[in-house]
Amino acid sequence: MELSLQLFSIHGETEKDYKKAVERVAEIGFKGVEFAGCGGLTAEEMADFLKKNKLYSVGAHIGIEQMKEALEEELTYHQAIGSKYLICPYAPTDTLEAIENLAAVLNHAAVKAKEFGIKVGYHNHGEEFKKIDGKYALDLLAEKTGENVILELDVYWAAYAGVDPVTYIRKWGSKIELIHMKQMNAALENVDMAEGCLDMKQIQEAATYAAYFVLEHEDYDKPVWESIRNDFKYLSEI
Repeated sequence: MELSLQLFSIHGETEKDYKKAVERVAEIGFKGVEFAGCGGLTAEEMADFLKKNKLYSVGAHIGIEQMKEALEEELTYHQAIGSKYLICPYAPTDTLEAIENLAAVLNHAAVKAKEFGIKVGYHNHGEEFKKIDGKYALDLLAEKTGENVILELDVYWAAYAGVDPVTYIRKWGSKIELIHMKQMNAALENVDMAEGCLDMKQIQEAATYAAYFVLEHEDYDKPVWESIRNDFKYLSEI
């Protein structure tokens, strides 16, 4: 399992010194990164920076408004740095109408993105496991989007909503191409991998169609680099 890091995990560090923080990610041993902002670097600068640090871009989280209003600009940038995915990290899914609107945006974006060799996707939180007409909102979204729209399953948020991530991964199979590896304890808190109750080995084995496994860590009770190192070591060993 080759590991990538969602850079929002270290947003406090990237805000202080973007390049230094990402260089440290490479030093820990990560092979890829998933962007949540690109530090003001041009595409040429970013491509050179990634190459220098022997990192690749899995892709980026971009807001739904960017996907609607600035899609070509985002695609041009991310094609230039080798990204494979543009992922919407959140959008309203509390009604059937909202889901249909989101699906329309994602489907439209996917048609354009295919020209750039990029796929579009959606990242869940807990809200998407609310049921509408007897189905999870995320299921409805998956049903209403085409094959070039993928799901990035955040296993923490699935479990937080009371859904077994392993069962859900198996349910949707090839629709789930990205996995956010994020740990939970019995109190539903995000914790270091070794301190939680989600079976990451079982999750990894279930995700047979996943192209990338992306660590995300949002527990800031301890020094962030300590947690990132701990998580990298734990996941590398499984």
